[in-house]
Amino acid sequence: MNSTLNSPFILQCQQLTKVFQQGDNKIVILNNLNLNVKAGETVSIMGSSGSGKSTLLHLLAGLDKASSGNIIFNNQNLTGLEDSKICQIRNQKLGFIYQFHHLLPEFTALENILMPIIIQTKVSKEKKAYALDILAKMGLSNRVNHFPGQLSGGERQRVAIARAVINNPLLIFADEPTGNLDNTTSNQVLDIFLGLQQELRTSLVIVTHDNQVAEKTNTQYRLLNGVLQAKI
Repeated sequence: MNSTLNSPFILQCQQLTKVFQQGDNKIVILNNLNLNVKAGETVSIMGSSGSGKSTLLHLLAGLDKASSGNIIFNNQNLTGLEDSKICQIRNQKLGFIYQFHHLLPEFTALENILMPIIIQTKVSKEKKAYALDILAKMGLSNRVNHFPGQLSGGERQRVAIARAVINNPLLIFADEPTGNLDNTTSNQVLDIFLGLQQELRTSLVIVTHDNQVAEKTNTQYRLLNGVLQAKI
């Protein structure tokens, strides 16, 4: 779509719709949804359980296909792209953080952070040094060679955040990233994460049920009846 070229937005959703077929019934999860995210902007999306927040995030990240509509990332329309191309974009330009860390138990903290690089090429000395620097900023210098089973919940999530930023992504998606942590640990992890996000000037779209988390972002929305409403 030529109108999106040279856009000031790193991410755009245009008339995004997702419909699930359940027997003879069609369930509309997202209904002509629109969203714009500027470079460096932090956006939170709130909504009740089952409102479609995670579905939206999966569509934006190219992990699922929309029923209709367009998703434009970095001036490129993802709609219709081959899966191999979308996988390449996810690996090189997007970061992901989930409620559960999804660390690989047989690899150390450092190896888990470097995994997005390991799966595509040899790890350079510069990238290893960068990973160690991120670990230091996360307060995990003494956990470099620890395995996930030797880390606390907050430490595991900090490693997951470090893994999400290792490739200097243009955009990070976070799905309830502190939802599995107690309040104190949640606040600590979130503050470290947002500090790193601001330093890297990457964009962030975060799905959360927590008002306190949402209030730390530039822009807040609620997902209601398949559309986004500006949070007041």
